Amino acid sequence: MTTLGLLSLTGILWMLALVPGMSVVAVTARTATLGPAHGVAVTAGIVLADVLFIALALFGLTALAQLLGGVFVVIRVLAGLCLIGFGIHLLRHAGASPAATPLVARGSLGTSFLAGLLITLGDMKAILFYLSLLPVFVDLGRVTSLDALMILAVSVFAVGSAKLLYVVLAWRLRTWRVNPRLRTPLQRAAGGVMVGAGAWLVARP
Repeated sequence: MTTLGLLSLTGILWMLALVPGMSVVAVTARTATLGPAHGVAVTAGIVLADVLFIALALFGLTALAQLLGGVFVVIRVLAGLCLIGFGIHLLRHAGASPAATPLVARGSLGTSFLAGLLITLGDMKAILFYLSLLPVFVDLGRVTSLDALMILAVSVFAVGSAKLLYVVLAWRLRTWRVNPRLRTPLQRAAGGVMVGAGAWLVARP
């Protein structure tokens, strides 16, 4: 795999990881409500899921993924329920100031990691996406061990750094002083978005 191809793949993955979606909602919500460590944990789950998808695409295991279609449906539903739970938490605590809501005993890092993993694994179309993207940069029929390691490394860097950028932004927004009159509607809006996103994941065919 050429250096130019590797850099191009890194840039494309980074830009795509920045596009707002379910994973971004989870990263920002967990960061804002529980702190940056939870945002990092969600990011780690997202990155692991992407690595698994890329490995499936690289090593031609999409047939296995198709056989596990029912499992992916269960994972998607669980991911939707996670988002709904996070949204309800935000709605219940709407209006509370950051100082009044300590960042302890309100969720484990393991839960945040699992949320990122499930939300990403719940989108089986990601395998098809990587199958269509990777052939642009490497011949999937002639993938060497070095090619695979480089692709996995750049995916970890690209996806991880993009999501961590949202962690930083969400935490900075949380620590800024917000007019109390605006805090409640903003938190309710964020909670509503998460509940709606989770419901869509659960209900979609």
